[in-house]
Amino acid sequence: MYIHQISVFMENKPGNLADVTSFLAENNIDIRALEVADSSDYGIIRIIVNDPFNTLTLLKDNNWICKLTHVIGVKIPDTPGAMAKVMNILASENISVEYIYAFLTKDADNALMIFRVQDNDRVAALLKKNGITIVDQEDLA
Repeated sequence: MYIHQISVFMENKPGNLADVTSFLAENNIDIRALEVADSSDYGIIRIIVNDPFNTLTLLKDNNWICKLTHVIGVKIPDTPGAMAKVMNILASENISVEYIYAFLTKDADNALMIFRVQDNDRVAALLKKNGITIVDQEDLA
């Protein structure tokens, strides 16, 4: 029911993003989505990959500081207002979103929205009840 996201923590300096993406490429890891949040000193690279558990092990075994987080993915039409519909459902229940990112899928008619909330089970049930399609890790394979 959820998507496994890996967060990689690293110093914010030139070449680090190239290092982690090259490492993943060398290990035949397919990045499905990527989001970068940074500050002046450190950054968090959030990735969704084809093989999250193997990727997490590879990263940790090679001294990358990282963790696995469960996030919610929803399929939304690639039309104006689709994201607003989901956000309004959450707002109506006073649910706070910690972060969000979206990307287009191979299906040109839809986008995938990834977000982090405090209570994944509650939010997934609420969205399903309101006709929103939940995407899980297997859907990304």
